[in-house]
Amino acid sequence: MKNNAHISSDLLKELQTTYKHFPRHTDSLKNESKFDSGLKDFTVSYGNEFSVKPGEILFRQGDLADGLYWIKEGVLVVLDGDLKKPRLLTFRRAGHIIGEIALLEDTQRTASVVAISEAQLIYLNKDKFQDLLALIPDFGLELMRVLSARLREIKPAEYSSGMYDHLTGALSRQAFDIRLVEEIERAKLYRYSFSLVFIDLDKFKEVNDNYGHGCGDEVLIEFAKRIMSGLRTTDLLFRYGGDEFVLILQGIDEVRGTVLVQKLLDDMKATPILEDPPITLVFSAGMSYYPNDGEYPTMLLETADQRVYEAKEKGRGQVVSK
Repeated sequence: MKNNAHISSDLLKELQTTYKHFPRHTDSLKNESKFDSGLKDFTVSYGNEFSVKPGEILFRQGDLADGLYWIKEGVLVVLDGDLKKPRLLTFRRAGHIIGEIALLEDTQRTASVVAISEAQLIYLNKDKFQDLLALIPDFGLELMRVLSARLREIKPAEYSSGMYDHLTGALSRQAFDIRLVEEIERAKLYRYSFSLVFIDLDKFKEVNDNYGHGCGDEVLIEFAKRIMSGLRTTDLLFRYGGDEFVLILQGIDEVRGTVLVQKLLDDMKATPILEDPPITLVFSAGMSYYPNDGEYPTMLLETADQRVYEAKEKGRGQVVSK
């Protein structure tokens, strides 16, 4: 169930200090799905409880995935690379499940996990976990949601590697290129659909020309905040470049995708993006769908790009979905 090995005391102290200052995001436990709650309840009911000490290694990157853990008490840290000098990914606290993704995808552990405080855990082995999967309906869509939430959790420490856009906080073009390929692979494997949305801000050049690039940056920041506040937990926003953004909307078909993006556009039109100076910002959007519009990145990108061009040709401030 665990390694019984420890990280160095110096590294432990460094991680404990980092945790005190680590940004706290919205607690994902408030948005538990049937998959989350079912997995937690099953683990608590059928798992084995044990404790770990500060600095103790739960499992190492590259280990075979033999089970998963529910954190009853304490704090764990997720680390990438050599444990003598690892890269911090994220922290997990009481109430969280850890170690399930390697089981879901039948892969080796993609990161190491270490306790940074005394922790009480409940362990569920692989065989019992497989029994649980048969009890959960619509497993593919729920799995997709969990994988997306994990992506958001493991990226905050990766600003230096370019996975986030420094200005807006959206995911970067580099992250998009990687994520789109991964999304297609997972959609094929777990048989779900998703929508790709190209967004081009209308007349953004006029903002820069009239008010300066500083104001333009403020508009981009507020735009990203406004969009992200209207998304579901499974959706991802990327800054593609300049005033262009891309959305990946998971598990959404042509009808529901159009409704969601149109609502984002209507909300944007209803309230100025900035009060001083008063600026109302709208956008043109083009949408493509996996697998209906193609099963390769280039096909989805070209279709969405063509449709955003059509939206602009029709007068801007519109969503073209087919």
